[in-house]
Amino acid sequence: MPAVLTTASKLACVHQGTVRATAGQHTLTVDGSPVLLADDLGLAVISGCIAQAPCVRISAVTAGVSTTLTVGGRPVLLATAKGTTNAGTWQASDAGQTKLEAA
Repeated sequence: MPAVLTTASKLACVHQGTVRATAGQHTLTVDGSPVLLADDLGLAVISGCIAQAPCVRISAVTAGVSTTLTVGGRPVLLATAKGTTNAGTWQASDAGQTKLEAA
């Protein structure tokens, strides 16, 4: 099973930009970092994208949403998470933790 993503996880666009997501919940944490939920990426900021038309926001999550673990009825994100941005694609590159996994 893949690891659950937290605010300590590394997410990036295909052009090497860093995705910075803020957790909308603080009930479930791993090593003090809140777990990210699928809808947390709607407000994520992308910085450092080197594309001519840079990625600045996430448009969609297309994979890596848990089917078994939720917080307040909202699914958590997994290390297999990926999707689209306004100018390309993004994916999780490092879950940043190995203690909590889900399907």
